[in-house]
Amino acid sequence: MSDPSTAGPTIDSMDTSVGNRFAPYGPENHSAPLWIVSILGLIYAIGVLSIRLFIKRRVFGWDDSLIVAGTLTGLIQAIVFFKALKSGLGQVPEHITNLSTTGSLAFAAQILLLIALYLAKCSGILLLRRLFVRDQQNTGRLCDVVLGFTVVCGIATVVMSSAGCLPTASFTEHCSSMNTRWSVITALDIVTEVILLVLPAYLVWQLQMKTSYKLRIVAAFCFRILVIIFSILHLVARIKYTDSQPSPFNIVQPLIWHQTLLAWGLISATIPNLKAFLQSLSASWGGADWGYTVKAYGNGTFEMKSMGTQPRSHAMASATGTENATEMDQKYETRIQTRRAGERSSLGSGGSQDMIIRKETVWTVVRS
Repeated sequence: MSDPSTAGPTIDSMDTSVGNRFAPYGPENHSAPLWIVSILGLIYAIGVLSIRLFIKRRVFGWDDSLIVAGTLTGLIQAIVFFKALKSGLGQVPEHITNLSTTGSLAFAAQILLLIALYLAKCSGILLLRRLFVRDQQNTGRLCDVVLGFTVVCGIATVVMSSAGCLPTASFTEHCSSMNTRWSVITALDIVTEVILLVLPAYLVWQLQMKTSYKLRIVAAFCFRILVIIFSILHLVARIKYTDSQPSPFNIVQPLIWHQTLLAWGLISATIPNLKAFLQSLSASWGGADWGYTVKAYGNGTFEMKSMGTQPRSHAMASATGTENATEMDQKYETRIQTRRAGERSSLGSGGSQDMIIRKETVWTVVRS
């Protein structure tokens, strides 16, 4: 009868520790899933950003600048995260030569991840402000308040995740009240995401458009629902980790969800910018009625009647118009022209490349 002590170890079907592999997966090394999710997330985020930059190369705005900053922060985070993986993150402590270095790198990557996540949120708010706000002060103030609240939440999140914690001791002891910290961080994340889901619906329902087009616009922002789901899954995994022994091996599951959260947060901030969604907002596809003629470098005109017997010095023609449309990848120029008895004067607006869903324009033409 064979001695149990001499029996070979149980073989895991997922074990790839034998052989020359870039990121082996074995009973004492679970770094491979972290490599996969972080690399794929980075590729997808940069790929979607490239599409956005191509689409909006002529209408680049502050919302685009923030998502670029967020993606660059995510890229730096990925580099730091890769260094942490190379130093032993995802492995049992016995295989790591410098546990403090691994902890410091993972700690820094976590802070960068949270910053990138909130930069993506701010980009989404500025996109809403750019699309729906022109001269409407109330709507503008609402977007500004939401932006300020999101910035405060982002700062609070970074502070709560790091205050009182020693980076070099990340994998030797837990920070105090970590479950409470991450519960609050997740709550702030969910609150800001719910606002980003409700705000577009509130703004778009004030427009004079078909309900189908409104729903299509709202649907473009609803992809952020997954951010809430990933945030909750990360919290559940984080609480399980906090209740166990701190270790670069035990923290694998929370980090997988955190990397997934970052990738989708960056991607979902760009989805509303894709042309497939923006096309539904244009006059050509949306069938909007224009208050005045707008063409790409066109010469649309108004025929204004004479003011009758009024003295020429007091003759004045005025009009007010409201338009509901989006100006996308081409320049637009609006011209208002008046004619009277062989005389002609004109007033032209500057060329515009901005993306607008709702714009209210008031003009007055005075003839003296």
